[in-house]
Amino acid sequence: MVPSRFPKVALLSLLLTYFSSYAYTAPDSLQQKDYKYLFTRIRATKANPVLQDLYLKAFLKNAKDSGDWEMIMHGYKNYADFSEEMRAVMYSDSMVYAARQLGDGKLIGAAYLSKGIVYYDFKRHEMALENYLLARPYIEKEGDDYLTYKLKYNIAHVKYYLGKNSEAILLFNACLDYFKENNTRAYLNTLHSLGLCYNRAGNYGKSEQLVDLGLAEASRLGDHSMDCYFLHLDGQNDYFLKNYSLSIEKLQEAIPGVAENDDYANIAVANFYIGKSYWAIKRFREGLPYLHLVADAFDQKEYIRPDLRENFELLINYYKDKGDSKKVLYYVDRLLSADSLLTQRHDRLYDTIHKNYDTRELFQEKKDIELQFKREQSYGKIWQTGSVVLSIIVVVLVVAHIVDRKRRDQVFRELMENKKPKQKAVKAIPKELPIPQETVTKVLARLEKWEQAMRYLDVNITRASMAVYLDTNVHYVSDIILHYRGKSFTEYINDLKVDYIIEQLKTDRHKRMFTHDALAEEAGFSTTQRFVQAFKSRTTLSPTFFSAKIRKEMAEG
Repeated sequence: MVPSRFPKVALLSLLLTYFSSYAYTAPDSLQQKDYKYLFTRIRATKANPVLQDLYLKAFLKNAKDSGDWEMIMHGYKNYADFSEEMRAVMYSDSMVYAARQLGDGKLIGAAYLSKGIVYYDFKRHEMALENYLLARPYIEKEGDDYLTYKLKYNIAHVKYYLGKNSEAILLFNACLDYFKENNTRAYLNTLHSLGLCYNRAGNYGKSEQLVDLGLAEASRLGDHSMDCYFLHLDGQNDYFLKNYSLSIEKLQEAIPGVAENDDYANIAVANFYIGKSYWAIKRFREGLPYLHLVADAFDQKEYIRPDLRENFELLINYYKDKGDSKKVLYYVDRLLSADSLLTQRHDRLYDTIHKNYDTRELFQEKKDIELQFKREQSYGKIWQTGSVVLSIIVVVLVVAHIVDRKRRDQVFRELMENKKPKQKAVKAIPKELPIPQETVTKVLARLEKWEQAMRYLDVNITRASMAVYLDTNVHYVSDIILHYRGKSFTEYINDLKVDYIIEQLKTDRHKRMFTHDALAEEAGFSTTQRFVQAFKSRTTLSPTFFSAKIRKEMAEG
């Protein structure tokens, strides 16, 4: 289901950008230019931000002057494509708002899809997926082939990020023939993406075949924009095939082309596999600067993915061998931060990571290093006391985390076995009701029908509306529900909604990809916050944990 409410932040960002653009007066020469000319100049002046900004402003200003909402939408998309993260998100909000003013399903779907791509480009994968799912019903309804395959392609990338390689391969293959005939760059991107999936799945031979095909097709089509990425992937394949010198050579050659696209993520990946290749041939001193660059990418951009986690383990072991306790402690802290970030982004993904350091051993090692470092440096009593307190806090937190994890796993298992959550104690329930039995019987019969019809999914349920449906008064409604259901009115409604969502997540794989916003609307909660609070109150689990856990269970099953 697609929320009908438009985020307030989008309206605010639209107003800010809208009025700021009116403060700008385009040169007469640009006011007379058509949109095609301005769009071409925007693309051509990427290397000159000051000049590019003139064309961006002229495009948007001309669109607003003519009152053309479709071109206003494209004007904001231009800005989103060439802005840093915060502004890009604001402009994409305004882009969606402009599309909704037109009421055109195709443009609304395209706007949500473009907004998702903005989030994906900045590695905010969950927000990207949320917008892809918002785009899907519009795109499916309109039946536009290009948007349909573009959506499949981008959802495939999310599946690749989650490690669902077989599902991603199916989606990429579904896009391949269409893009081959209709969009050269998208076709080359898809070949490269398939190569990435096969690399991740361990089929390096197939990945190499796709690299060769991609480069051959790039030459045939006269489009070499993806050559550096095919070379980048080829270097990764060589690493896994133990061709370490070739891996170093190809990845070093690929980096300048990747850097031209400001692609810090793939630069970090290249540096990681160059560093690992040097490590594999025992040339540690040459590999060390590359591992430091990967760590810098995490510090500066918070970029991390499961395979890059090993970067910190290599640095920890290197400095441990050198006896540099200070740097060992530093990279242990960075590793813990990386683990925390991976956990926040995706529980299922985090659980599948093969770690040489599990959390308890890592904290214990940190404690030992701190004690050793304290002795070596002969710090004062303040540092010693602080270190002991810190160690105690760490131990308590780790134990608490382990206990809570076991509790959540037990609750999850009971829910999957259709055991209802334990009911909370409520205020004393009267043994007898001061209501005629005939009335009670009538109300309970109507209540059963109301539950069977799932009218609890209505977003506007009140005691008054229930009283009208049950043909009684509001006081009887509350008293009968408390007596026969053992819950207050609000808890009774919320629990029915949450139980419905739990069942949907267990039986409908598509809904497991829903965001909190979409699930809240599906169940009829007035706000996402109320949904999350009700879910936790009913199950003691967060919706995020339950969804991630069930996805993992289904994937492993």
